[in-house]
Amino acid sequence: MNTPNRQSPDWHPEELSFLNKNKVIKTVAATHDLALIKKRWAYNTLREVFLTENGYVLKRYTHFPGRKDYRKIWQREHDALKRLEGLNTPDSIGYLNVKHSARISGTLHLRTFLPGSAVDWSNEQSLQSLAALIAGIHKKHVVLLDPQRENFICTHSQPVSLSFIDFGRARVFRGMNPLTLLHIGKDLAKLRTNGELSRTQLEIFNKRYYQLMQFSPLQSSVINFSKNYWLRRRVKKHGKPVD
Repeated sequence: MNTPNRQSPDWHPEELSFLNKNKVIKTVAATHDLALIKKRWAYNTLREVFLTENGYVLKRYTHFPGRKDYRKIWQREHDALKRLEGLNTPDSIGYLNVKHSARISGTLHLRTFLPGSAVDWSNEQSLQSLAALIAGIHKKHVVLLDPQRENFICTHSQPVSLSFIDFGRARVFRGMNPLTLLHIGKDLAKLRTNGELSRTQLEIFNKRYYQLMQFSPLQSSVINFSKNYWLRRRVKKHGKPVD
């Protein structure tokens, strides 16, 4: 149970050393200048997101006693961003695990801040950029699993003007194997629902995406099987996908 007395602990010496090493802060007092932009509870873990003055996003997780989320989202995000280096995505600097007390532990994850604006699916160029972005990610054998519209931003970069900024649920695979293909199908299904693409917009996206990916007929059948499964499951639980 998440209660008010579960407060964010003081900064651990190893956390301060990590921040100083990566030039996020110079003194202990500088931690007060970190801008807290998000704070929420999940599975007895307090999640805090800070924006630094020198262009970093700092995610601080404080783990209290009780049920835990089995997904180490800081590790997932770090591994995905390392695999995607060179694409129009943030860079992961690293993460650190610390022990605040016998029953309270913590994790810090540091990545670069990628400025941008809200996406607009109403023009075909955005959908072409979206297809290029997702294809580039999938070719690296990374799947997002949380392609919510709010996690995409327009960065006005070239050649791909879109980026994705929250890899906490991402998975990294070793190749284009059946498990990867099944997760790609799940990604595409969630892009339809969580990404808020209309049927027409999805057709434009799919045409370009499949041109870039060049799947074999067998690979496409595995992806379509998975995609249709997740779309049917969504309809069963929540009603029809977004039109």
